Amino acid sequence: MRQRVGRVFTLLDELIEALPVPSSYRELLRVHLGEGKEGAEVWPEEMPAVQLPLLVHAGITGDESPALPVAAACTLLYLGADLFDSMFDDELPPSWQTHSSAEANLAAATLLAALPQVSIAQLRDQGIPPAKLYALAYLLADTLLTMSAGQYEDMLLPNLENVSLEDSLAMVERKSGSAGALLARAGAVLATEDPFTIEAYAAFGSCFGIARQLINDVWGIWEDGISRDLLNGKRTLPIVYALSTLQGEQREQLQQLLAAARESAEYHDEVRTLLAAAGSVRYTTLITWLYQQQAQYHLAAVSPQGPAGRELQMLLDRTLLQL
Repeated sequence: MRQRVGRVFTLLDELIEALPVPSSYRELLRVHLGEGKEGAEVWPEEMPAVQLPLLVHAGITGDESPALPVAAACTLLYLGADLFDSMFDDELPPSWQTHSSAEANLAAATLLAALPQVSIAQLRDQGIPPAKLYALAYLLADTLLTMSAGQYEDMLLPNLENVSLEDSLAMVERKSGSAGALLARAGAVLATEDPFTIEAYAAFGSCFGIARQLINDVWGIWEDGISRDLLNGKRTLPIVYALSTLQGEQREQLQQLLAAARESAEYHDEVRTLLAAAGSVRYTTLITWLYQQQAQYHLAAVSPQGPAGRELQMLLDRTLLQL
């Protein structure tokens, strides 16, 4: 998995070096690439934007190397979305502390919207027909639109009086499910013309992405010390479940604590205690398991071949182990 990370980030560095822009702008774009590469080299399994397109392509054809430009495009989109997400949550990594918010915004937009298309264009050198290049380019654009809509909903939820479990899950499906579907679908689109195989891998990726996001939502509250999700007033599934379940004084107490937790971390442990008592962790774990089982069903339907199949299964198995 680390070798895959190395190959993709080497390709990304070459792509940025070849851009017809001033060298200072190339260095700005490399700031977040450096952040992504550092994390991916330590935890390569935590970078599905690198792993899934290559593994899906290899699971269909037995060879992952033709999909390197696709994995690079998916990684660029992931890094751009990650940078925007960090800005929204006021969690920019240290490497951005010497840069302005305008610079971070510009870099995120370029990583997210422009560079993935440049990477896809490299497939012309492999003789990929224009129709397939168009399909991949449109897939990136369409997914970005869906992800953006999900991100917007995520921003709105803290300001809504009542958020249903259906609303919360729909937001996760748009924001994270569509991203996961892209990673698997892109590798499959490049590898085959078979609609069943493409859709099965896309469904696998969607369920995989949702399960990972729900796990992150749990850790976003129960991480050690200060919870950025509580400070930002996020309405993630564990919180929505508790607000939907608790009644009367307990619900009012949770609402008051959530408001206080946005102002001070000293209330975070009280929120965690009340959420746990409401069964939020148990419920979120159950929903995560259901998505993991759906992902397992879709993966079994296509029976990816060789080592790639085993690695895809391993990535899926890790989702529940993290809870």
